[in-house]
Parts: sequence; C-alpha cells; structure tokens
Amino acid sequence: MRKLITSLIALCLCGNIFAENKNATINIDSKVKYQHVTGFGGFSPSPTWSYWLGNTEMDKLFGTGENQLGLNILRVYIANSENGWSAGVANVKRAKKYGAFVFASPWSPPASWKSNNSDSNGGELKESRYKDWANFLNKYYKYMKGQGALIDAVSIQNEPDWKAEYQSCIWSGQQMAKFLKEYGSLIECKIIAPEAIHFTRNVHEPILNDPAACEQLDILGGHFYGWDGSSYPLAAQKDKEVWMTEFLINERQQNNNQNINWKDDGFLFARSINDAMLANMSAWVHYSLKRYYGCLGDGSYGTVNNQITKRGYILSHYAKYVSGTTRIRHSLADNSGKLTSSAYLSQTGDSVVVMVINTGADKYSTKVNLPFNTMAGRQIVTTETQNMVKDDLDWDEETFEPVVEVLPYSVNTYIFVKKSVRPDTGDDEDLTGSVVFADNFDLYGASCIPAGWKTKYEDGIRSAGSYSLGPRIMSFSPEGMMVYGFYFRTGNNGVGYVTYGEDSNNRLTLEPGEYTLRFSTVGWKAKPSITASVQKVGGKALNSVSATPQTSVSNNGSASRITQTTDKEINFEIEETGNYILKWQIAQASSGLNEALLGNIQLIRHDATSMENIIVNPKGNDVIYDLSGRKLKTVSKPGIYIKNGHKIIFK
Repeated sequence: MRKLITSLIALCLCGNIFAENKNATINIDSKVKYQHVTGFGGFSPSPTWSYWLGNTEMDKLFGTGENQLGLNILRVYIANSENGWSAGVANVKRAKKYGAFVFASPWSPPASWKSNNSDSNGGELKESRYKDWANFLNKYYKYMKGQGALIDAVSIQNEPDWKAEYQSCIWSGQQMAKFLKEYGSLIECKIIAPEAIHFTRNVHEPILNDPAACEQLDILGGHFYGWDGSSYPLAAQKDKEVWMTEFLINERQQNNNQNINWKDDGFLFARSINDAMLANMSAWVHYSLKRYYGCLGDGSYGTVNNQITKRGYILSHYAKYVSGTTRIRHSLADNSGKLTSSAYLSQTGDSVVVMVINTGADKYSTKVNLPFNTMAGRQIVTTETQNMVKDDLDWDEETFEPVVEVLPYSVNTYIFVKKSVRPDTGDDEDLTGSVVFADNFDLYGASCIPAGWKTKYEDGIRSAGSYSLGPRIMSFSPEGMMVYGFYFRTGNNGVGYVTYGEDSNNRLTLEPGEYTLRFSTVGWKAKPSITASVQKVGGKALNSVSATPQTSVSNNGSASRITQTTDKEINFEIEETGNYILKWQIAQASSGLNEALLGNIQLIRHDATSMENIIVNPKGNDVIYDLSGRKLKTVSKPGIYIKNGHKIIFK
C-alpha cells in the first residue's frame, strides 16, 4: 500500500495522473524524397561581447560525445575593419576540429563606403564601392584561411531589409542581384544571400530570377523573424539549398523577468526547427549559441553559466540524428492535434529517422508504417526532467509496423534500422516502368494555376499564370498525404474540370505503349463524384475511371492535415504518337457547389526501359522533369531527366 501511495504521489507531481493513452499513426513513404539536410548550428559573436565562446564551450557545442550537442554549422561575425578579423580565428579553428561548416556574415561595410557615412542606421553601399566590397569579403576569406581557420561561405549582408540602429546596411533585391552578377566571381568561397529578416521574397527573387546573379549564389539564406511558414519552390527550381540562418525566440519574455519554461518555450523552439524542415530547408542556425535563450546558459533568467539548456538538447536531437539525411514523405494521423513530426532517410538508406514532438499531457501508442522490415532501433527522448535519454528498441520478430510510445510533453527521436525488404502487402503495389509525367504541385506556391494546367468553372476557363480565390493550388500541412492540391469546383449551372495537356505551349506527348495514370482525390466540405479520363487532343477518351472521395476537408490552409486520400488509377494503351490530355471532371451540383482536391499525379509507361535521348543543352520549349516529377525551367546538373515524355541523360 505504501508503494502504491508513493506511486500515485509521483504521478500527481508529474502532472500526468489524468493523462490518457491515445493512439496515433505515422505512414512513411521513402520513395518520395525532399531536401537534403545539411545540418544545424548557431552564431558565435565577437569576443568583446560577454557571451563569447572558449574552447570548453565549443567542445560542448560541436563535440559528438555524451553531454555534447553535435552541432555542425557555425556562423561568425565579419568586422568591418581588418583589425577585428583575428577575433574569430579561435572559434573557427575549434569548430573545424569537429568538421563543422563555417560561414561568416557582415553587419555593415566601412562607414565611408555608405550613403549615410555611418556603419549604423541603415544607409546603402555606394554602387561605386561594389567591387571594393567584394574584394573586402574575399580578403577576409583569404586572411582566415591563412590563419588556418577556413571559412566555407560568406554572406553579402546581414538583414539587408532592416534599418537597424546598430551596424546595418540596406540592399534591395535588384541591388544585390547586380552586385552578385558583376562581382560575385571575385569571392573565392561559397556565397550565402540575402539573409533577409523574414525571407523577404522581393529581396531574394530578383537574385534567383537573374541567371548571372543566380549562378554566383550557392545558398539561399534567410531569417525567421515574421516568417510566414512558406517553402521556396523557386529555390528548388534553381537547385539552391535554403538555410534558416538566424532566429531568436522569446527574448522579450525574458526581459520581463519571466524565465524560460519547458511547456511554452521548449515546444515553441522545437516546432520552429521542425517547421523549417517541413518547409524544405536544409539547415537551421540559431542566433547566439551562448545566452539565456541559447544552447548554453549565461547565468541569467534561470540558466546556469556554460550549462546546456533545454534548447540545446532539443537542437541536438536534430543535429546528431538528422544532419546528413534526406527528408522523405510521411503522414501523421493524430486526432488530438498535439503531435507534430517529420521523417528522414539515412545516407545509406538502411534506416529511417522519425522526429515526434508531443505538446500535450497524454501518452501516445504510435504505429509507424515503415518502407522495410525492422527488428531493432533506438529512441532518444527529452522531457522537462530528462535530457536525451537513450533506450534501445527491439521486437521479437520482423515487422514493418512497429509501435512506439510517445511520452507526454516530450521531444523524441526514433531510429528504425532496416532488417529486410518489406513484403508486398497489396495495398501499394509498385508498378514497373518509368514515370514519364508527375506533378505534386509543390513547386508553384499557393493560389496560382500552374504551368500547363487549365481549370473551368462557371465563370470561364482559367489558365496558367492566373491567381484566384476560386479554383487554384491550395497548401496543407506537410504532415499530410496531400501537401499541395488543385482545388476545383462546379455549381448547378455548368460542369467544372481540371486538365493538363490542352495548352499548346505545354503538350503532353506520348508514344505507343501501355500506361497507368495514378492520382489522389479529397473532397472539400463534401464528397462529390469525379470522373478522370485520358484523351487524345481533338479525339475521344481512351479510358476513364470514376472516383468518390472518402474523406473531406472543411477548413482552409496549412492548419488542415490531410490524413487520408482516395487513390485511383487508369490503365490505357497508346497506339500512335500524339498529344494527349489528362482530365478530371467534377459532377454538376444540384445546388450550391461541388468541390474537390486533386494531387499526387503520376503517369507511368510500362514498357519504357531505355534511355532514348542524350542531350547536352535542353532549352526552348522543352518540358523537363526530374525523376521526382518536379518541373524544371532549366537543367544545370548532370543526371537523368524526363523530357517531352522521354528519359534523357544530361551530361
């Protein structure tokens, strides 16, 4: 009885006596790959600041052992006087000892080079000094290299769209594009730009849309202050990694003498990292590594000087176990909305890493649907009272549906090690053949009509380039089965549809052979009937299939998580080469509107087995996709692509 009472008291003290044991499911699809994850880290400021890092602190931050965080990215400050450059040498050398990627950011050019003759309060770099600034940044790189402190990349400007009272400098997107185009080649290391304060599109898009400027850019960097949660498909089209290079959370809260707490601050911090991963970012870099809001405490607001903070342990979950992986598609079924997650494939492909954040008081028995069989793995958990506690996972026999426990108020890493190939369950039969067309609508952004697509509603046809509050691309939670969907509809006065291949500038050319068209549908507020068909331009339908979505979405935007889709396919045969149209028609409404979502489109040719063309410079009106179905404006890297329905090799 005494033991029972003691146990009940312990549960009460932990606040979990009324916790429920709920169920959740995570489905993993390793065939759909997103961004490569380079890593995680933070900023080391000037040693004149009180929270400078010595070797002991650097070892805690960048070492990979127990009670070390395993960070692999360091950001340092470029002083606008050469007299200040030596300050960063020690930290860079120490980070390089652990193989870290190091980049450096300037806050302002020398005052005399600016329009306001001050290194503070904004001002612009005089155009006559553009070349001098490029040489200045390169001189810094060469100086550090000469000191044995190799810098991997330099930034052009910290927050060029923010007029700060401290050191700062204002750049427009056009100015930065001009600088990169004309003088970027003078800088001998990689270039990160523009580091706008909240990924301001009008600062980075002029760079990406200028081929000469874009060629000089290596990494698209930006800060999270006021970030709207968007991903940046234009960067993916240009084959640029996107990095979050600074974020400082909750500073004002601490200035009001409120200490950081686990349930509020811990999960705000964890979600910000996970959200960046779900938005296809390849790196997440905190602001100061040592501070009460950093990875090491500074002795204020409840932190202990040089002791690892909860934020440090949370960032370490990602740094140690996600760095170097590739994010893969997953969906999360959690009715409470308290869980969030992401999934990654190891470099060798023999393990899957799943991150799960539980912001609620309940424990979850979570089934993970893996792409392979497993018998073993590892769980790492951080709670209010635990820091990265490791526990081995094992099962008595091989399974592709292991069940793991997710503790209340916890940040978790689960590593599942592949044991054998997963047997064919019949639920997702892998069709043999080659993908000749695919579109997940993830390169366009919300509200638009994508290139090559048309949609009809009662007020007429809307073509590519149109933006609309009616039929358009809509975005949903990246943890769902459909992240981007083409919303289309019809009323009681006509028929609505979506097509690809009608546009004469974006033809779908198919050669003789057997094909399968796969797609997913979801209802919007209801479950209307949809008819999908394939037809030759100017001809009749070759084959069709009807679909009635089994689920519906009732609220708009990224708050919606689509956990189930209705998946259909059409099998058909092409007898002669020609241009063909894919069409989805929604049934006419008896009253009001019939509305649905379309996505996850994949066209497979079964007898396409060889590389049919070898090209050197695809251009003009060529329609080119990578093997993940991403539509590309240009091809810049050697590899295998789909061009006008053919597999090609780009050398």
